[in-house]
Amino acid sequence: MLVKLIDHKGKARFINPMYVKSLEPKGETQTAVEVSGWSMKMKVDMTPDTVAELLNLGMPMGMEPIIADLQQQQDAAAASAG
Repeated sequence: MLVKLIDHKGKARFINPMYVKSLEPKGETQTAVEVSGWSMKMKVDMTPDTVAELLNLGMPMGMEPIIADLQQQQDAAAASAG
């Protein structure tokens, strides 16, 4: 499912969440969204948590167990590193 994000200039962009590579906080209220295949990051006027929630809603339902497993692996790695 495509997710509609409005960039910081007001232009609507429809993004496939499967191609989002990273979210980077920019200040307190903006996020840079890196999408695979795009030459530049898109800046939106939302926090990274809000963008992540929107992208998660657009993910295929079959991906939930895979995402949960990846999150557990990341949490375990962070716990052992810190």
